[in-house]
This record gives sequence, C-alpha cells and structure tokens, in this order.
Amino acid sequence: MKRLYAVKAADLKRQYKALGTDISRFVDDIDEFELLEDENGLRSWSPPITGDSRFYSELAANNSWYYLPDKKEYDIALQHICDGPVLEVGCGEGHFALKNNISSYIGLELNEDAVKRALSKGLDVKLKDFEEYAIQNPSSVLNLCSFQVLEHLPDPGIFFKSAYKVLGDNGLIITAVPSEDSFAGSIRYNCLNAPPHHITRWTDKCLKQYPIKYGFECVDIVHIPVEPIHYGWFWSTLLDRAINQGGEKLSIKNKIKRKILMKMLNSLNTISIVPEEFCIPGHTVVAVHKKVAL
Repeated sequence: MKRLYAVKAADLKRQYKALGTDISRFVDDIDEFELLEDENGLRSWSPPITGDSRFYSELAANNSWYYLPDKKEYDIALQHICDGPVLEVGCGEGHFALKNNISSYIGLELNEDAVKRALSKGLDVKLKDFEEYAIQNPSSVLNLCSFQVLEHLPDPGIFFKSAYKVLGDNGLIITAVPSEDSFAGSIRYNCLNAPPHHITRWTDKCLKQYPIKYGFECVDIVHIPVEPIHYGWFWSTLLDRAINQGGEKLSIKNKIKRKILMKMLNSLNTISIVPEEFCIPGHTVVAVHKKVAL
C-alpha cells in the first residue's frame, strides 16, 4: 500500500462542526487518518472509521443539499438498465424509483426512517443488509443500482461478492461515486471525503480494475460535468490551487485572498458559469459493469 497523505482528526472535527455535526465520539482517540492506495488504485482511509445513523441524520438535518431527489446519475443509469427487475442498494426513500417509474423494483436501505417514507409512497423497500439479501435471493435480478454508496463501505469487496450472487447471467451493476479524477478528488482537506463519512475513494483506474477479481467487466465509465450546485465549490478549488501553489493548507492570509477573489468573481457573475461544452469532470462518475463467468 502506498501512502498518499494524512489529515489530522482535529481538523476534520472542526470542519464537521461547521456542518452542524459532532464527530468527537469517532475521532477523540485518533491523531490522524492516512490515505493509502493499493495496486488497483483503490484509495482507502486508515483507520476505517465509519459513521452511524445519528451521524447521517445530523448531516441531512443540518444541510439541505445532502439528499437531493433528482440526480444526473439517475438518467445515465436508466440509459443502461436492461429489461428485468431492478435492485437498488442504499435506496434512501426511493427517489430513483419514483423519478423513473420503475415497475419491477426492490430497494434495500438500512435507515429505518427512510424505509418508512419509501413504504408510504408505495415502494417495495426493505430494511435489510445487502449481503444477507443476496444470500437469500441468488440470481434474482438483472440490474443492480447503487448511488453514492460504495465510498462509505470499509470493504467494497463484500459489496461486489454480494452483487455477483444476486445478479443473473450478464446482469449489470450501475454505481455512482465521487470521482477522484475530478476537481473534488484533488481537495485534500474536505471532511466529507474523509472518515467517518467516506472510507474509500475511487479513481477511473480503480473502477475499471477492482471489480474484475469479483467477476465483473467494465462496460462504461461516464463522468458527469460540473453541476450548477457545485459551481461555487469548483471556482473556489481553482483559486485554492492558484493561490497556494501546491502547498498543503491555505494560510489565513491566503484564505482572505480567496474570499476577496470569490467576491470579485461573484460580482462579475462568473461564479455561476462553468460552460458544459468544456466537459470538466464534476463530483460524480458513473460506472457500469457486467457480470461474467468466474
């Protein structure tokens, strides 16, 4: 394993506090988290501390952008889904199914409140662990979707093993994850891309190679361009790079410079523009894999 860099637990704690979430119970006995990379390009945090239901409830309650009902990855997934039943792992309250009016659909979710909301909308959503469901329902679906879930798992191999069990021959996995090959992946000190929120980070190389040993071949990798909700974040990141010139953390002086420059961009209305024709990779990448014989 190659060590890329480390972040201080105390720094993450301060960032999460600004988001209305206290992570003391997760990090008070930890000095720092190391980001490691294996031979397949999978990046993982050590130690792999994961959040609990209270952690995610606080994030969602205090930040309106956390759960969005409509995502571009839904449209991309719909283009690849083949005829047959759809299983969504980590479905929340079922936004994907509702948006696309999928007739043969089963959702799995571990958040009890989200399951109740999905059931109230008439969706077939179960409060069940994916590994358990796959064992009980082998070769039962042809399409497996999972949006913004893989990066939260300390051992994604379990996910792919379960996917192989539950999918029929030539079944598809469609996953969406934050892209390490985007502007967002270049940010070292982003608490949402570190424990206890994200445990793994995915490059294109990893998305192509990692699932091979579990019986999947890559069919497609689709980068979603920078989306309007992230325009300000995108420009702020570019300014950070320009001001800091490769340094690890912005000094107070440089933070003030960035704030002034952001105000200037905002006054010129530039902050709300990232031309789509530039095709600049945004936060999310969608990967499509097909089950093959082991």
